Amino acid sequence: MDPTTALLAGLVAGLAIAMQVGAVSLLLVEAAVVAGPRAGVAAGMGVATADFAFAVVAAAAGGTAGAALAGHEVEIRLVAALALAAIALHGLVALAREPGSGPAAGPAVGGAPRAHYARFLAITAANPLTIASFAAVAAALTLDGPAAAAAFAAGVGVASAGWHLVLTLAAGHAGRWITPRIRRGLAIGGRLVVLAIAVRLALG
Repeated sequence: MDPTTALLAGLVAGLAIAMQVGAVSLLLVEAAVVAGPRAGVAAGMGVATADFAFAVVAAAAGGTAGAALAGHEVEIRLVAALALAAIALHGLVALAREPGSGPAAGPAVGGAPRAHYARFLAITAANPLTIASFAAVAAALTLDGPAAAAAFAAGVGVASAGWHLVLTLAAGHAGRWITPRIRRGLAIGGRLVVLAIAVRLALG
């Protein structure tokens, strides 16, 4: 695969992985709605940074990364379920402990944009499902040298950053029209959905 083809493959793979509707995307939209566009964009760039890092590893390791995880789908699914359940329960406990957490109260904005960036970088980097997705991509790659590998990783990074920028800006601006009561409901609902995804993964 030459660099131009690798770049196009990276763009397609990056979009395909970034556009998956899962726990990370739900948490991302909720963060953008609750904390605003700036925090949402920072969180989205945290996800994109992790995607780019995984793409670099996938491009460098090729089929080795896929082979290393082959046959471990059950273990990956269980670890992902535990990680997502921990994130969801931690979020629910934090919401319950907020001052003035009555029905009309909204969740706290919660930190500077860099804190949201770091949080979502860590969440995405620790998500075994993201790792498994990139391992599957890596197993199918046939890159002709470092230039093609760099082009593939760049394509993934650009696609992921572009998608998450659009998603978080839209969600963040929509959040300005939502009342504190609804924002709190979305925060709770988002975490409950993530918990439901964790249970489904655990049960297979």
